[in-house]
Amino acid sequence: MKLKRIRLLIFSVFCLISFQSFAQEDYKAEIGVSAGGSYYIGDVNSLPFSNMNPAFSGYLRYNFDPRLAARAELTLATISKTGSFNNRILAGDICGEFNFFELEKNENKQFSKTYSPYIFAGMGMMTEVYKGQKLPEFSIPFGVGFKVKLGNRWNLDLKWSNRLLLADNLEGTTKPSIPDPLNNSNRLNGSNFLNNDLLSTFTIGLSFDIWKKHCDCENSTVLKDSHNYIK
Repeated sequence: MKLKRIRLLIFSVFCLISFQSFAQEDYKAEIGVSAGGSYYIGDVNSLPFSNMNPAFSGYLRYNFDPRLAARAELTLATISKTGSFNNRILAGDICGEFNFFELEKNENKQFSKTYSPYIFAGMGMMTEVYKGQKLPEFSIPFGVGFKVKLGNRWNLDLKWSNRLLLADNLEGTTKPSIPDPLNNSNRLNGSNFLNNDLLSTFTIGLSFDIWKKHCDCENSTVLKDSHNYIK
């Protein structure tokens, strides 16, 4: 009889430990802010990371699963060239993300990690691209990043974003219908084969998990069954 009680006690403790291990809180989304630098590639600048200026953004990320996510982001960036122009741009992006590792804090899952490099691409729009702009200019955002889960609900995000403008007027000095004195006379700025300008940002962000997922009740069932067994 005593041996049976010991066996039941060990079984009960094992079930409790298992339940606590699996009963981790998961969240569907993140809300965050980031800051860093911005630059542009175009007619008067062909070197990446040159003429850097401040950039700030806020974003909302929805995690479909540990590998796939969608992000909506609003960025305020400044691009400039000494003696030529200084332009502040507001960019809005919607991107899909792919994590190379299964990003989740779960010690009981073999392939899960608390960090992962990722790639992303999507579509976007920019305002304040040139003087007198009335309608947003479309862009193609894409890039790479690195995510780290700092704790139960905090996340670190390093991101290099590139936004390919579907035009050659990011210098922001004139309307597209008026010849821009900064444009190359041969209409080749040397940055890409499409002769389009590119806005790039390198930022570090911090996000907080929101929108808790419904709990997995399978573990609760296991605990309930073990309790009934002990009785």
